[in-house]
Amino acid sequence: MIHWSKVRTIAVFEFLATVKRTGYLVTTFGMPLFIAAYAAVVTIPAYYAEKRDRALTVFGVVDIARVIDLRGDTPAPESSNVPDEIKQTLKATGQAKAISQALARSTIVYRPFSRESEARTALAAQRIRGYFVLPHDYLQIGAVDMYTSDTFSFARGESRSGLSALLRERLVAGRADAALAARIITPLKDIRRFSVTRAGEVKDAGESATIARIATPISFTVLFLMSVLMTSGYLLQGTATEKENKVVEVLLASANPDEILAGKLAGLGGAGLLQIGVWMTMMLVTGVGVVPMLVAANVEIPWLALAIALPLFIVAFLFFGSLMLGTGSLGSNIREAQQLAMVWSLTAALPMMLLSVTLREPHGTVARVLTWLPFTSGSIVMMRASMEPDWLAWWEIAGPLCVLIASTWIAIRLGARLFRVGLLSTGARPSFREVIRQARLAG
Repeated sequence: MIHWSKVRTIAVFEFLATVKRTGYLVTTFGMPLFIAAYAAVVTIPAYYAEKRDRALTVFGVVDIARVIDLRGDTPAPESSNVPDEIKQTLKATGQAKAISQALARSTIVYRPFSRESEARTALAAQRIRGYFVLPHDYLQIGAVDMYTSDTFSFARGESRSGLSALLRERLVAGRADAALAARIITPLKDIRRFSVTRAGEVKDAGESATIARIATPISFTVLFLMSVLMTSGYLLQGTATEKENKVVEVLLASANPDEILAGKLAGLGGAGLLQIGVWMTMMLVTGVGVVPMLVAANVEIPWLALAIALPLFIVAFLFFGSLMLGTGSLGSNIREAQQLAMVWSLTAALPMMLLSVTLREPHGTVARVLTWLPFTSGSIVMMRASMEPDWLAWWEIAGPLCVLIASTWIAIRLGARLFRVGLLSTGARPSFREVIRQARLAG
């Protein structure tokens, strides 16, 4: 029989001991700051690279076919690869300047040359980055010769795209009315994407909506893995230390293995949830502008996935935590404990390994099978509820949750038996036969 007062005492002790650790405090409060500092360091060279790329880059054009008729340095026509929903979001949040920068004219300009020899001389003197030659039969065969220096440059691809847009603009000029010419130049200026649910309801399926649906389950899986790996490290370290210091004998004299395991899981689980809560709070505080941006873009937030995230997280953490603690306690030291518990860490990372399959078919056969496996159900149910919630039946949420709860109860019982064997086997790692024998006696 489990005495919950003992479980509570052990849980409070483990929680306070964990949150006072220097490593825990550094990881909890230092990790977001480190990521922010790292992003800032990466941004500095990126800023100067972007500034350098914004300088004008000159490419020459030798128009032998006389189809483009350049008059001095000519930039490519304006173009935009920014989705319409992103434009609306930026406008609604007062970021119109970002739109103007995204829609700015290309930094590449095209300079006419009457002869190829002049363009080649300018390229050799590095006054231009390259040049194009439109031969006499360009209109018949569409072939264009491109000459550049023997150094690598990202501007080559942009220069080809810009020249292509410039050619389309000049070729249709005077041959079609303005509306038809605009569609010839940019036939797909805006693409508005929608999705149809099983009930026939039309919903937004733009880029920002897709990002929100994908980011939620991926964030859940990443945070879950980080929490499991970090807190299990504290669990294994504390257990190994207690075995070496003979503290386990005192623990077993005052509480049974089930109570010790439950208390440790509750205390370390609370520490893990606190750590994630701090990270989420810091993310919301630093990214407070993201919420109004999503609202302004009419992005449908996956509320169902967010609602089931906490119970799935808690149950899945108890499931993996009990298995890792029970298995790791069989090691004679912290290194062996981590090696024994590594199999559960790899199993917890299985949804990330199968991410490409589940994202492509969130309601396919693979995803449906993984939904009912306790090792993957938490992350997969989150992904399916976020990606296409209308295609997920209620019993595909309640059923896997019940399976995960039942599996967690079995894992705790199994973990408690292994935990008892591991605590009693101080000084050496027991053999597999000895583990089975002691587990039967413990039952």
